[in-house]
Amino acid sequence: MQGSGDGTRITWIGLWVNLLLGVVKTLAGWLFGSKALIADGMHSLLDLLSDIAVLLGLAMARRPEDENHLYGHHKFVSLAKFFIGGVLMVFSFLLVVSSVMDFRSGGSVAPVAGSAACFAVLSIAVKEAMFWWTRGVAKRLRSDLLMANAWHHRMDSISSVGVAVALIGVWLGGPDWAFLDGAVTLVLGCYLVFEAAKIFLRACSDLLDAAPEREVIEDLREHVLQAPGALAYHDFRVRRIGDVYEIDLHLQVDPQITVEMGHHIASEVKVHLLEQHPEVSKVLVHLEPANEVHVIKRGISDDGTVQSLGET
Repeated sequence: MQGSGDGTRITWIGLWVNLLLGVVKTLAGWLFGSKALIADGMHSLLDLLSDIAVLLGLAMARRPEDENHLYGHHKFVSLAKFFIGGVLMVFSFLLVVSSVMDFRSGGSVAPVAGSAACFAVLSIAVKEAMFWWTRGVAKRLRSDLLMANAWHHRMDSISSVGVAVALIGVWLGGPDWAFLDGAVTLVLGCYLVFEAAKIFLRACSDLLDAAPEREVIEDLREHVLQAPGALAYHDFRVRRIGDVYEIDLHLQVDPQITVEMGHHIASEVKVHLLEQHPEVSKVLVHLEPANEVHVIKRGISDDGTVQSLGET
């Protein structure tokens, strides 16, 4: 996978950050008597599952084809996204439910709220930094898997916001402000449910070989007819497998040229697509003669001129 070393590196960093924050917040919550901070620490420790899933997905995607996986191992990335999205949805929903219950009951916070809040604020700063760092790597590598893990960092950050607001509120205003924990976390938790659902549904689409967004398809299509000798094409199909795309199409060329020349034109189309789009893993080109049977309804107008897209 293109740039997978950077993806693996940032994920390992995130794993050690989650482990350190989880231990520190859990111990601090126990020392200061903050159940919310203990729960937040346990949340960071559970995030290790997400990091492990990402590392496994990236490692499996790099494996070459074998006799049991003739199309490669890229779908392990989609499977990892499915797992992360599902875990995010479950914990986001539980966060919302917990917030509603705390909000209705008035909640309770630590007696040493100010000291406990410092650890929550530290967690927010660290996890937000991890979110933006991982997000930047994900955007550069065009990796949905890393983007899903970035949002897992954001989820941990948001849960810490609820804890910090409640503890600071009690520190400044007294126990009557304990309801802030549930109120703030409820709003942010609903937002996380929405984002987690998008990750989960996108992973489902990848596993079911759904076509990518229309703008992605159009961006890929515009390079087909740039190869000299490529007259038209049809049945252009794209599917996303993990963090890469696979393309297949029927390409039409002059029926009078040799098979060798036709193969050369098809190779030019393939090479051009792969060079212009590093996110494309494979291109399968089916060659056809541009004669009356194939062309009249598939890429060339009645007067014999090539249409702009070569597609009906």
